Amino acid sequence: MSGEKGKKADTKRVWAVFIGCMLYYGALMGVYNCVGVLITGIMNAEGYTSSSLSGYYTARNLFQAIGMLVTAGFLKRRSIRLVTACVGICTTVSLLLMCVYSRPWMWIVSGVISGIGNSLSMLLPTTVINAWFVKKKGTFLGIVTMLSGILGMILNPLVAEYITAEGWRSAAVLLGVSSLVLNLTAACLLVKRPRDVGAVPYGGEETDPVPTDAGRVSRLGTEKITLRELGVYLFVLLTVSMTAKGIQMTSYVPQYSTSLGYPLEIGGRLTSAIMIGNFSAKLLYGVVCDRIGAWPSVQVFLGIIGTAFLLLSLFGGVLPVMYAACVLLGFSYMSGLALSMVAVELFDRDRFETQYSRCSMFGTLTTFPIPFLVSYVFDLTGSFRLIFMTYACLLYLGILLVWLRRRLGVVRK
Repeated sequence: MSGEKGKKADTKRVWAVFIGCMLYYGALMGVYNCVGVLITGIMNAEGYTSSSLSGYYTARNLFQAIGMLVTAGFLKRRSIRLVTACVGICTTVSLLLMCVYSRPWMWIVSGVISGIGNSLSMLLPTTVINAWFVKKKGTFLGIVTMLSGILGMILNPLVAEYITAEGWRSAAVLLGVSSLVLNLTAACLLVKRPRDVGAVPYGGEETDPVPTDAGRVSRLGTEKITLRELGVYLFVLLTVSMTAKGIQMTSYVPQYSTSLGYPLEIGGRLTSAIMIGNFSAKLLYGVVCDRIGAWPSVQVFLGIIGTAFLLLSLFGGVLPVMYAACVLLGFSYMSGLALSMVAVELFDRDRFETQYSRCSMFGTLTTFPIPFLVSYVFDLTGSFRLIFMTYACLLYLGILLVWLRRRLGVVRK
């Protein structure tokens, strides 16, 4: 009888942690996905150009990449509840500080703080799910990340209307407080590993990592990067990080719509359409990944995101097509999930956190100058057409690189 009770308690603990992950990721991506609408509202209200506020995104990406150098070690040494609280505080502070800014360069400060928080945050959900779920990791991680899309779908049009009615400063406060509440609630539920509380993960007991081709690539006995391991990182950099470029551009959709003459509320609705694709993609990717594997799944989704950019480039101004393209563009939010599943496939469990954080850092480094380049091209041309077409070509290139992965030695025996 006591054994049954213990097993039941373990099951409750698994689902409590699962809910904690959902709340955490909802704060991480769901609430913060509204920043694109917020920044566009700031530009419209204060008369800033796109390039004048691009420093926010550039600083955020750069400091996220720098922070990833120490993310794995920090997560190993510190309580997961402390890490979760730190993420919430960074996000909240970065938003609340916006209320006192009066010059474009000041937004760089919020970008720095946000980047530091993001560097801590990206590894946490994957680490927790990898530890607590032995079976169907992709499906459960997809469900966890799906909440961010649902929250974003609901919040973006509401935030756009709230900015119009109450002003962007009040909206920044509302978003900051919401993020903090979700993060602190998640911190009360999260536990890093089942063994920390005497629980059993979903799907059976934890097993010791089995040496694989992926494990040999990671060199279990050392932290040094071998030439072959560097090849793996560069490959992940060139392929999976392609989808991160889609995420970069979702923040510009409100600006894209206003450049076509639509009001900010249309930008909020288009962003809401992106969030529909967001939560749909994450659920679908997890299921598809469990069925056909990480690499083929990446190819499928790269094609979908590339098609979204192609439609936006060719049919900008045709509102029904724009809505459909934005739903497809929402699939770009599976980039973090794709990178997680590819890293799980490439690296053993013992070295996963270190290797995943390095791969994330490489991917982020490729994207940190993108906001400045995008804003500069937009201010120069007054259009996103060339930008979207370039993104489409890069994503289709990613499909080719995945197909060539065997020639690069990135395979599992």
